[in-house]
Amino acid sequence: MKKVFLLLFVLAIVKTTSFAQEVDPALFLFDDYTEGTVLMKNGAQSKGKLNFYLPKGEFFYIDDQDGNKIKALANTDDVYLIEIGTRRFFPSEDGGLEILSPDPAFYVRHCITFQQKEKTVGFGGSSTLGQVKTYSSNSAGDAFTSIPIDIKPGNRYNIYWVEVKGKQKEVRNMKQFIKIYSKNKAELQAYIDAKKVDFNDATAMLALFRYASQLGK
Repeated sequence: MKKVFLLLFVLAIVKTTSFAQEVDPALFLFDDYTEGTVLMKNGAQSKGKLNFYLPKGEFFYIDDQDGNKIKALANTDDVYLIEIGTRRFFPSEDGGLEILSPDPAFYVRHCITFQQKEKTVGFGGSSTLGQVKTYSSNSAGDAFTSIPIDIKPGNRYNIYWVEVKGKQKEVRNMKQFIKIYSKNKAELQAYIDAKKVDFNDATAMLALFRYASQLGK
């Protein structure tokens, strides 16, 4: 399998200041950049240290060929799969999704609430308005994305995608999940109550999904 450099598939961060040093690490899925592999649809692959930026659902990596700068993965339409550690992801219109189960399909979009940090103004006051410091990136000189770094993380939450009878359905809360398997509502509610399933615990939700799938057979 042909190996290519990630540089071919990324948007270069224009700023020379380290992105990782200025952005709150809580805004990323992993505590640190983790060894991973980007697999392309044409069979090419590249290895590097990657992380997942929760606010925008984007993947970043450390380019050790360019002074360890942090760069964003681009041309995601050409990406087949992204492996970070033992976990697998793929890009989508809704942001990067983690594959919890390939068949039947069960995916999760890891999200986070956030807000702009207050900016100190005159006479000891503060404001969330004003300029936001960003990194601007580009591909082919005309596609830009700005990453705000003056934001603070809030609460993490999950959105799931469930495949039922060949169709994928978005699930934003437990009520929606139970509705998909309404014929087994009583059994599912009993399981949720007994296991104290937390909707934002992807591992617990995967177990619930497998249980629901078995009930539906």
